[in-house]
Amino acid sequence: MRKLLVVSQGDLPSDVLGLLEHNHWTIAYAKDIESARRLDAKNDFLVGLAVFSTSPDPRTEAIIQRQVLALPHLKWVAALAAEQIEDVEIKHFIADKLYDFQLFPIEATRLATVLGHAYGMAKIERELKQAREASFSNHFGLVGDSPVMLTLYRMLQRAAESDVSVLITGPTGTGKELAARAIHDYSERATGPFVPINCAAIPPTLLQSELFGHEKGSFTNASARKTGYIQTAASGTLFLDEIGDMPLESQATLLRFLEDKIVTPVGSTRGQTVDVRVIASTNVDLEQAIADKTFRADLYYRLAVLTIRTPALSSRGDDIEPLAYYFLSEVSSDTGRGSLRLSPAALEAMQHYAWPGNIRELRSVIFQAALSCEGPSIQPEDLSIRVEPPSPEVDLGKGLREPTDRHAAASTGHYVLGTLKSAREQSEKRNLEYALARNASNVTRTAQDLGISRMTLYRLMAKHGVARRAAD
Repeated sequence: MRKLLVVSQGDLPSDVLGLLEHNHWTIAYAKDIESARRLDAKNDFLVGLAVFSTSPDPRTEAIIQRQVLALPHLKWVAALAAEQIEDVEIKHFIADKLYDFQLFPIEATRLATVLGHAYGMAKIERELKQAREASFSNHFGLVGDSPVMLTLYRMLQRAAESDVSVLITGPTGTGKELAARAIHDYSERATGPFVPINCAAIPPTLLQSELFGHEKGSFTNASARKTGYIQTAASGTLFLDEIGDMPLESQATLLRFLEDKIVTPVGSTRGQTVDVRVIASTNVDLEQAIADKTFRADLYYRLAVLTIRTPALSSRGDDIEPLAYYFLSEVSSDTGRGSLRLSPAALEAMQHYAWPGNIRELRSVIFQAALSCEGPSIQPEDLSIRVEPPSPEVDLGKGLREPTDRHAAASTGHYVLGTLKSAREQSEKRNLEYALARNASNVTRTAQDLGISRMTLYRLMAKHGVARRAAD
């Protein structure tokens, strides 16, 4: 039996009700928002029928519209009077929120046909959504099947099967903590705690105390004994995020722990052996930091027994669509807009965007678009990104003829790679400039908009020679 939620102040005409029941519809009536929501929670409707009053009443119209808006994941069909569709507000409501409508008097056969079509479409959309969701978490809880992600999954599997220290590198917003959690969750330490600590968020003067703990009275304001993060992570995994920002004096202490696995709290002379695995991550070039003498080489070699790099989103073109739908599913469950879709034009725009903020930026863009979108599908104008038209020199289908010899082929290959790299960098620069402009050159808001740290934003600005036009 198909279930139909009818929002109406009265019962359906007997001929309409009889035909719907004959066509295997089960009818449930709701006169207010609370009863509509309660019935939907129990019956999980796919289709709703909103019956306006035969005598137009603005108050009744407003009530019915609110009831429809309260359940936007249903395919709604409405029945209303001819004079009602002359109202501009009602026209917008019909265009934006309804699957179809018909005028009074209700034609039972036509209504049954329309409701059947709406049910069929809703059922197909739900099955597609369920299929997407079923495929989202088939690789360590991560989304994507692009070649670079398949390589990442193999590295995560190796890391999970061992117990060595792991260093995860990659740009900000590429999911380094998710990768660390995947290693922990699929390792023999999965039953133990996973304790993350952001080394960049803790003042250098407190980092050693946070990691190793301290004794009461060991320094000003140390009013009680404190257990450090390392001891908290005993039998599990300690995740050191942004390890490249750890001060040198704390690096020395961490190195000693990695060598002997003994923790000595600040203010104490007695150490304690702790069984913990260390996974670290950074978006900093640690080899350059070693050359600049801001990071210890011996600590680097201790941490990087196994090195894993999370790829930038710009190298994961095939994954943008499933990632976008994953985040759309996430925001839809929070807002009740389960029927919201991504238009082909929006997907194409996302494919041509450079994504300097990587996955974190993509999630932010999808959430903002889903919350601001007025229609049934997200359009390019709903996306807070700016896509420039492709540069003529990267139109590889024109102007580049197949070389006649091996040397010419090599030369052409270098040219193609060079133009592609140049185009990506130009696109990244333009997107940075656009993000700064839409945030009035405020670095903090721009970094949040892109889903990256302020430090990463400064590095990208320096790389491309992009300057602010106004004070932060």
